[in-house]
Amino acid sequence: MSKTIVDRETAKVEFDRLCELWEIDNDMAGMDEEDKAAFEGNKAKIINAVIRGRLAVNDDATLSYDTGEENITIAIPKGAAYMEMDRYKDREGVHKTYAVLGGMTGKSPSFFANMDGRRLKPLMSIIALFLGG
Repeated sequence: MSKTIVDRETAKVEFDRLCELWEIDNDMAGMDEEDKAAFEGNKAKIINAVIRGRLAVNDDATLSYDTGEENITIAIPKGAAYMEMDRYKDREGVHKTYAVLGGMTGKSPSFFANMDGRRLKPLMSIIALFLGG
């Protein structure tokens, strides 16, 4: 079991702060049941990453994330990050996601392709929430 670095209540506050800084809509009142379930799942992954000390929300709206191999900084994507998705076909959704992550971190998509899947899940959740809301 992973060690708790940040208590759950503080982690929830950090999640809300992330949503505010990144302008992610976290008001579930207008969501249907499927969207609520997806939102809650992504939220849980992000909160658990904060609890374990892997993810931190910085005052400048960047995120610090411990991949297990190195610490990376994640910035709010700029338009060019979205353009990276155009390199891939519609059925290459994971490639597109890694391309956006690359644009947000300065890392290549292959960096994420080689990352431990357990450490990748919170990053995928961050992308899902940002693109969705």
